[in-house]
Amino acid sequence: MKGDSMRWDPYLLKGGEEFGKFCNQYLGLGEKEILYVLGKGFDPRMCNGIEQLLYYGGKGKRDCLLIEFEEGEESSSHQYSPRAHRNLEKLHELMSGKGIIRRESVQMWSGDDIRKRRIGSFSAGNVMSKIENIDEYTDIVVDVSAMPQSIYFPLIGSCLSLIDERASHISLHIIVCENVMIDKRIIDDGIDDKAYYVHGFSSGLENEATEGIPKIWIPILGEGNSVKLERIYTLVSPDEICPVLPSPSANPRQGDDILLEYRELIFDQWRVEPKNIIYSSEQNPFEAYRQICRTVLHYEQALNPLGGCKFVISAVSSKLISLGALLATYELKRKGKSIGLAHIEAQGYTMQRDMSDFEANNELFTLSLSGSCYE
Repeated sequence: MKGDSMRWDPYLLKGGEEFGKFCNQYLGLGEKEILYVLGKGFDPRMCNGIEQLLYYGGKGKRDCLLIEFEEGEESSSHQYSPRAHRNLEKLHELMSGKGIIRRESVQMWSGDDIRKRRIGSFSAGNVMSKIENIDEYTDIVVDVSAMPQSIYFPLIGSCLSLIDERASHISLHIIVCENVMIDKRIIDDGIDDKAYYVHGFSSGLENEATEGIPKIWIPILGEGNSVKLERIYTLVSPDEICPVLPSPSANPRQGDDILLEYRELIFDQWRVEPKNIIYSSEQNPFEAYRQICRTVLHYEQALNPLGGCKFVISAVSSKLISLGALLATYELKRKGKSIGLAHIEAQGYTMQRDMSDFEANNELFTLSLSGSCYE
């Protein structure tokens, strides 16, 4: 990004075989006091990351913060409670004799049936403020493999803010267990009527004082999300759109398939210019981060003489590439840009079939966002 420094350039990302090598090397560098944060859920990948981390050993404490989602009685996810319980039993087995497990409940809803409103994003953003003696840890590891986006976006954002403002000695790592086949079989069951801006990432976008300023929307696209995209569009009401397509990706045709799926929406309804389409690697969130930052800089340089512009980022995509949206929004917000992170929630999730046949395709990735890796 010419004329502007980028926080995560260079960056540290390890996946596949390199994941294990990095863990082994990093944990062998000295005593590491680790707080491992993960979500309780039915996703079969819930414990993969912590299992690998504990396998490589190392000196120092290994504590766990387990986030439990209070989704309400009507959520279809409750039918998979036995699977979530098995995951919890496995976690206790893995952690036995290794460290303590703290549990933190995140309320997803507030109010009664008539005045019900989403508060999961707000609740997740406050999780880290409840952890006493955070300074006793050298590393925080946030595993998003079994977390919804509405939780891990504000959670990671609050971790970064905590480190930037008062805990610069702490290293922050994100772990993702990617598996496209499993992702395709966990289906949204009902979608909220309205999108919203993630807690901590609205930056006054709806202030009356900035009402006439052009708004640029940068959505990271994934398959099967036309309803989500339309409702985010309604929230944002953009003046221009720059869609991000995953390319290269595990499926070489994925970018083309997404364009075919959304052809009418993107080109006929939204009138997106083909030159506005951005391509970014599906398995490298730092590339999506760079592409988004460069796009923001480009529009700022072009529109500042006319009064400036505002930006909204969103991701209806895989977890790994969606993290690029979070990183870009976090950095640009701290640099004083008028930028927000839009999201829309599913009301529950269903699985198409048993997913044990696909677990052989699991691939672990880790991103280091702060600390000793950047010294």
